[in-house]
Amino acid sequence: MSKRRQHGQLDGDRAFRRRRLLPKKHLYLALDDWDKGFSIHKIDADTLQDTCTDLQVGFPDPAVLRLAAPLLYLGMDFTAFGNNIFIVTNPHCGQTPTLVYDTETAGLAIGPGLPAPLLGGIDISVVASDTLYALRSLHGSEQHSFEAMSWAPMGNDELWSPRPAMGWSWKSLPSPPPFARDDEITSYALHPDGHTIFMSAHDRNYRHLPKGTFSFDTKHGEWKWRGEWVLPFHGQGYFDGKIDAWVGLRKDGYICACQVTSRSSSPSTVQPDWKMIKEKLFLKVPERRLPHARPTLAYMGNNSFCLVESVLREGVEFKRAFGDRHGFLLHMSTFGLKYDHRGELQTKRHRTNSFVVSKHLRSFSL
Repeated sequence: MSKRRQHGQLDGDRAFRRRRLLPKKHLYLALDDWDKGFSIHKIDADTLQDTCTDLQVGFPDPAVLRLAAPLLYLGMDFTAFGNNIFIVTNPHCGQTPTLVYDTETAGLAIGPGLPAPLLGGIDISVVASDTLYALRSLHGSEQHSFEAMSWAPMGNDELWSPRPAMGWSWKSLPSPPPFARDDEITSYALHPDGHTIFMSAHDRNYRHLPKGTFSFDTKHGEWKWRGEWVLPFHGQGYFDGKIDAWVGLRKDGYICACQVTSRSSSPSTVQPDWKMIKEKLFLKVPERRLPHARPTLAYMGNNSFCLVESVLREGVEFKRAFGDRHGFLLHMSTFGLKYDHRGELQTKRHRTNSFVVSKHLRSFSL
């Protein structure tokens, strides 16, 4: 064997070892598939790279965590924050503590309960600058509630004190959101700078009329008016550096990519440029969709997305589908995005796996 071949073989071995050291990617799904509460399932992202034509009943591995609901038929709130999943077991009771599930250690800790302004559930949550920002739209109130949770000192420096020196804590932001009582926040996204949150709203009574877009600078605690336009997607958008755009879901079943707005731009009436893929990725059979549940888009980094949608199983009546009847299908689609030579938005590496699951709540989204 020549020296050159030996050197190449060694380089290949090193590359193989480096690949093996890379951490595996996993997706965590919170489902209402248990008659006593909720389950969190850990899905190996590599298993979703190949399309499986056969329906799979349930998941190959048992749930990593099951949570008995304090009150049956009431939802829970699940929010991802880095490697942690925050679980509000009873969003309507401020005395109920939050559970914190660490996905790296599989440990479960107790965190603070929801502050009073968030009781009833969190409508929007986004992580920026190592802080979780949560918002709830308050019907009948003059302003929306905007709270922040972070890992902060607990005001205790005594070495042998039973109280920890650090812990999770909530605080109300001094600058409330500049949205009126009838404003409904329909879309939001974190700027690539990592500390500016953009939020768009419609008038709740006239949803076809855009109210406009604001941005919140988490470093300085300041709101800024961006103009009478709204982000073209619904719910949370994610920045993808490969296509230099925010990516989100539209209500009509399509994926869109929106040009990122400059933080220093002046207010405008012109909506940023955006493009939409031509193929429909969800809501392909509208009559099988759930009225109050929305599909969920997750960004896995490196131009990789996962779209999760729960639909009524074919041949099953809606009123008979709930409970331990395996009446629903869970579609998990992974894909990347690119622009073709004409500048049109396209998917790449598109794969879909479907799982037969049970569902107990009509309003719980993934």
